[in-house]
Amino acid sequence: MAITRIYLDDDALRRTMAISGVYTEQEAVNLALRFFTQHATPEDLEHPIHARTAQAS
Repeated sequence: MAITRIYLDDDALRRTMAISGVYTEQEAVNLALRFFTQHATPEDLEHPIHARTAQAS
């Protein structure tokens, strides 16, 4: 496991922790990353969600 220093959306982090029931920020981030990658589709790999959202704006 790598140590990474990142800035997080505090509100999103608190909501993630409340919804998931995890107790640490690290658990919340790891859970969110696993959830996101497990629910990705082949289209997401070819056309990342961020790119699709930016084009729609």
